[in-house]
Amino acid sequence: MSVVARMTGRLLRNGLPGLIALLVGIALFEFVQPVVIASFGGAGELTAIMQRIPPALQAFARARPEFLALSGLAGYLSLGFTHPLYILLAGATVVGFTARSLAGEMDRGIIQIPLARPISRPVVYAARLLGVAIICAILAVTGPAGMIAGILFARPEGEFAFQHLAAVAINSLALFWAIAGLSLWGSAAATSAGRVIAWSLSLLVVSYFIDYFASIWRPLQSIVFLSIFTYYDPTQALVTGALDRQAVVILAIVGTVAAIAGAVVFTQRDLPA
Repeated sequence: MSVVARMTGRLLRNGLPGLIALLVGIALFEFVQPVVIASFGGAGELTAIMQRIPPALQAFARARPEFLALSGLAGYLSLGFTHPLYILLAGATVVGFTARSLAGEMDRGIIQIPLARPISRPVVYAARLLGVAIICAILAVTGPAGMIAGILFARPEGEFAFQHLAAVAINSLALFWAIAGLSLWGSAAATSAGRVIAWSLSLLVVSYFIDYFASIWRPLQSIVFLSIFTYYDPTQALVTGALDRQAVVILAIVGTVAAIAGAVVFTQRDLPA
């Protein structure tokens, strides 16, 4: 087994209880979505309720009644992948790992242990990069897996194509990778895990705000392209099974460029003793 793989395994094991708790939370959240829809009587009953929601709240939840009425069950289920709680849980999982495994270890001086051996900084950084990539992949399938279990359990009325969840998983993977790259960059430059978490989560909140309210607040429309959530559309993926390849590529590039920038910062910075 390579040095990178061994270091990655250690990093994942160290935070395993917290990681499992967050993954269970995400799976349960998506499991509940079809259960709730079934309790309301299906997509038809929910459409009447959604039409009474103010436009501002519709924008916040990406809930357009006319679209949901046409998209049926899949449209309502897609709201589970755009809900702030889902984004927060997934973001916390990615950011928590990058903050703990790099900035956190630099703050505590643990990072010096592998560097005291004949292990280069790029190898140390590569282990963190591989670890967060594995977490992104697990996150991308956890939500869809929870939703499948919920559908099979509650059996809500309406047609649903399970294969469309593959497109949702790919789109989610691209989003998580973008978050991972940006937070890893911040972790490489920061001096404590707390600063990384604060910076990364603040960036996610601002990005989320810009994307979700650009449709009702004109000043945000000119900068909406800066939000990573502009390129995240699980609703289209779940309803039609189509994947916006350009959006996925943009998110992949953002994550990759940020990760490379993080590698440059980490290899050149002064490390605390």
